[in-house]
Amino acid sequence: MGKNLSEDLKWRIIYCYQEGFRTTEIAKRLYISKTTVIKVCKIFDKWGCVSDPFVGKPGKRKIFMPKDMQILREIVQEKVDYYLDEFVHKIELQKAAYEQNETLRGYFMYQIEIEYSAEQLIFIDETSKDERSVSCLYGYFYVNNRANKKVVFIRGKCYTILPALTIDGFIAAKIMESSCNKDKF
Repeated sequence: MGKNLSEDLKWRIIYCYQEGFRTTEIAKRLYISKTTVIKVCKIFDKWGCVSDPFVGKPGKRKIFMPKDMQILREIVQEKVDYYLDEFVHKIELQKAAYEQNETLRGYFMYQIEIEYSAEQLIFIDETSKDERSVSCLYGYFYVNNRANKKVVFIRGKCYTILPALTIDGFIAAKIMESSCNKDKF
């Protein structure tokens, strides 16, 4: 498809196709090529929509949008002592959550459902806890407002837990008194 077709024209192709018209008839009626009709029909058969969810929008993407500013405000109110790279990482995570594609997620869940049963899935995660706190001398907050953060100044032992979760609950949990490295995991 050399030039981009409007979404309503793509849906018109699908409607004609479902009414029983042949691809050559649809191409003649809508003044488009037969190849375009075939491509739109293939996309519809595979994804259930007329636009391929893997293809992004053309053109340069804006770097910082109003939704990003709202996310940044929420993060600044929550964590005043973040470093700039931590802000960037948190914004990227939250943007990814906002931009999740329902079609692709549904396709992924469908593939998992076909290939595995619920009893075959095991989820492992690592978490650690200690009383140490790294304090920053400076923080970010709104203009002319002081950044406040309460911290605990106790240094204690670091505990790491590695639980394995299945449909029946936790089947294993390893608790260790240090950080977890690749070999221990």
